Amino acid sequence: MKKRIFAAVTSVVALFAFGTPVYAGTTYMVRPNDTLWKIAQRHGVSLNSLIQANPQIQNPNILWVGEKLQIPSSTASTTTGSLAQPYAVTVAQLVNQQRAKAGLKPLAFDSKLSALAMQKAADMYQNHYFSHTSPTYGSPFDMMKRAGISFTYAGENIAEGQTTPQQVMNDWMNSPGHRANILNPHYDTIGVAYDHGVWVQEFIGHGY
Repeated sequence: MKKRIFAAVTSVVALFAFGTPVYAGTTYMVRPNDTLWKIAQRHGVSLNSLIQANPQIQNPNILWVGEKLQIPSSTASTTTGSLAQPYAVTVAQLVNQQRAKAGLKPLAFDSKLSALAMQKAADMYQNHYFSHTSPTYGSPFDMMKRAGISFTYAGENIAEGQTTPQQVMNDWMNSPGHRANILNPHYDTIGVAYDHGVWVQEFIGHGY
């Protein structure tokens, strides 16, 4: 597969993937302080399979107490889906290793920002485009604002075709624009997504 990378940044970039869910008929009622990430972890399923099992959810960052969700079987994820979460964590760890070498503070891995990154990665895969501007959601900064994610600084790295976290990080670190995002001292938080060969990193900084 051809490899591509692209970076975007503004001052005021998952691993997750959509597999084909097998619905087990289990329902769950949303409780106070629940997030899709917490619910997925509690039931041992991937975040993306939970979202795909509930197409009525318009914004994965917004849940209503009392809302009923379909919990997919833990076997719902495809191989890509099963790799999504560990790939996300590994990429975030590799980012912080590079930041440590540069004498920078580590980035906090954020589930809400990762859910947004997963939306972007899945959208790129499903709609066959490679761009920071989504025909569905607009720019990554538009997506953040609609999701209620506040930031003073923000950036996005995207890539396609790499098969491992190490490979995509190597490509990003060898590209000046992507490297600048990864080592940007203004950032304090990261979200990561992976979907069928598409990689997304979202960065934000709050300017504290």
